[in-house]
Amino acid sequence: MFKKLVIFIALLPISWSLMATEIIGKIQSISTQAKVIQFINLKSKEVAVIKYNEHTKLASAESFEELTVNTKFKAIVDNKMNASEIKRILVKLPKQQIIDTDQLAEMIEAGENLFIGDARPIGQYNIGHLPGAVATPANELAKNITWLPKNKSTPLVFYCGGVTCPLSPKALKIAQQNGYQNVKAYVEGFPAWKAEVYPAYVNQAWLENNLDVHHVIVDVRKNPATHIKGAVHLPTSQLAEMHQRWNKEKFATKKRTIFGLRDKKAPITIVSESGQSEQAIEAYEILTFWKFKKVAILNGGMAEWNKQKRPLASKAIDTHLNYVKKLAKGEIDEAAFVAAVKSGNATIIDVRSAEEATHGRLKNAINISLETLEQNLAMIPTTGLVIVHCSAGARASLAYTTLINKGYKNIKFLNDSLEEIAKENGITLI
Repeated sequence: MFKKLVIFIALLPISWSLMATEIIGKIQSISTQAKVIQFINLKSKEVAVIKYNEHTKLASAESFEELTVNTKFKAIVDNKMNASEIKRILVKLPKQQIIDTDQLAEMIEAGENLFIGDARPIGQYNIGHLPGAVATPANELAKNITWLPKNKSTPLVFYCGGVTCPLSPKALKIAQQNGYQNVKAYVEGFPAWKAEVYPAYVNQAWLENNLDVHHVIVDVRKNPATHIKGAVHLPTSQLAEMHQRWNKEKFATKKRTIFGLRDKKAPITIVSESGQSEQAIEAYEILTFWKFKKVAILNGGMAEWNKQKRPLASKAIDTHLNYVKKLAKGEIDEAAFVAAVKSGNATIIDVRSAEEATHGRLKNAINISLETLEQNLAMIPTTGLVIVHCSAGARASLAYTTLINKGYKNIKFLNDSLEEIAKENGITLI
């Protein structure tokens, strides 16, 4: 009996090691309410989902709120993708090679001789970057060292996507290997810059190439004589009045918007006479405070646009926005969702909690909370259109990924406000 017990105990660590797996990933989206993380596995490049709970050990972070989009992490998971431990993979550099947000902001404001390199992929640089920053993607820098100043004593600062992003340290190392003597990394990166509501910019050539319905251009000048094609007019003074009124009314910032625009991830470019005008900066601060994620100011403003003879609109500036959201893979647009709800030709899955659903739900929707989705797959048909929704889209996106990974091929998800869509389309929530 004793020998059998010894053998059993000896096998326990082996059994656990077979069950537990270490994964390394980058977060694509997270629901702290449902305790679910969608990520891309950095080894296999596959998109997957893990779950955590109150017993999950968190390392290198004060709370799960610090696990934001693009955060790199290691996790120990079981065969059902439940995480026993999650650890942020933080950038490690000597203290003397790091510059913080306030230090960098002071240097920029003082107009110091400084080269700022954006080590992120060019697509991320294009939709918003630090003032004066030059695109220097770390993965291409070694073959394009001429992007950097000829004078190798020029102070260089590289930044990327935050404290877990390895691209700014990589760019720093490449610069040092090529003889640059004064190089630092702004490790806190673009997320910290935006969190402090310091201004971000887009370049003139990029905007000219994106004059379409998928991009929002807001001209904040009082009386624009000329304007960019597709721009809408909203003077900063009017925007400030809205802001002050809603502050007095204590209207929730996440519900504040312009022109009825619900998509808080819409790329918005603010246009004023110059990129540094008070009008542009104030409008940027207000829209950022209202939780718009991709707000930036046109570098050089209309003065530079006209100087470079870039295209102008031939008609009066609009006061109504014509914007079409660019859909992500698996996302359903508003019109198709409304049609499906009204016709009843789709199965609608509400992945909010049961308590949330009691405050207003679609009549024929099936309520399966995100955290219990895998335990209730039998309730979800494998044929016919199935649409998942939550309150605003984050949990619906996670549910979509979960079901696709389970082999479903008939799934779409709503990445929008259920309440606003119902209100605008005459759909009754019970």
